[in-house]
Amino acid sequence: MSEQERGGFLGVALERGHDAGVQLAAPVDLPSITYVEELRSGRTFAVSPEIETILGYAQEEWMGDAGLWIERIHPEDRDRVVSACEHANEMGVAYREEYRIMARDGHIVWIHDAADLVRDSDGRPLCWQGVMQVIDPPAE
Repeated sequence: MSEQERGGFLGVALERGHDAGVQLAAPVDLPSITYVEELRSGRTFAVSPEIETILGYAQEEWMGDAGLWIERIHPEDRDRVVSACEHANEMGVAYREEYRIMARDGHIVWIHDAADLVRDSDGRPLCWQGVMQVIDPPAE
């Protein structure tokens, strides 16, 4: 897919998400990263600039490596989170998970990740739109 096709695809996906009422906005007081992701490959088409302040990665770097998200998930959470993501992809259902992710500098960030499918006018899935909100660690 060329850059021009990808840009057109992204525009259509974002418009359809908006039209469908997909809500990506997080409460103002919670740091959040919004993203648009390809269905099967996990490749990120767009990610908000907060990726750099929260996790230490430039937007281009995060979008350029589809495996980076999985690599940065805490090892104790990785299997569960990847399995939930695969299930959402296979079943076409919303994705919701809380997990730890390692920032570039090694510190742990707790995330509530929520993504919804954006569909075309015929109901075919186009992409995922999601938001990763920084949350407090669960009480022990």
